[in-house]
Amino acid sequence: MDTDRPAPGPLEEVRIVLNSDDRFHGVDHAEDVRALNRFLVLARSSYAALPASSDLEGYRAFRDVTRDLLLHPSTANRRAFNRIADRHPMTVEVGEDVTRLKRVASAGRSAVERIVGEAVATVHDAMVTGEWGRLRECGRGDCLWIYYDPSPTQVMKWCSTDPCGNVMKVRAYRARRAAGNASA
Repeated sequence: MDTDRPAPGPLEEVRIVLNSDDRFHGVDHAEDVRALNRFLVLARSSYAALPASSDLEGYRAFRDVTRDLLLHPSTANRRAFNRIADRHPMTVEVGEDVTRLKRVASAGRSAVERIVGEAVATVHDAMVTGEWGRLRECGRGDCLWIYYDPSPTQVMKWCSTDPCGNVMKVRAYRARRAAGNASA
């Protein structure tokens, strides 16, 4: 769960949402409310615990559509994201140093709807600032964790050095070594 590549500010909350489908371990932490609440605590999310009666369908839909948009930007994925965003009205908030979208407060919205609405606004802000392009999927094919690349050249390949970077370096070393032995 710990990573040495967290995203800055509210974008970290979106990254946490995207990683609630743990593809490495084959666990969907949003399968039920109890599991999701446990995951959000372990991930150090600032989101409050969800009530036991929460319907997570909207959460999973946002997570899956947003992950697809991040990794495979296409017209179909943009439309799917826009359909979700249409259900979460935003206003513009102008501050001294920054202008950002702010979710319109609506009485009666569920905790899940509030999370999704805030995340939609954060994705927009990240797209406008260029931070969105720094979110990546780990290059270790059996990991697939979403991480944030803070490097100036944006060339990081793995969610963390240990274990993913180390595993991939060892695999490359063994492949080179095997190729060298095969040619002898």
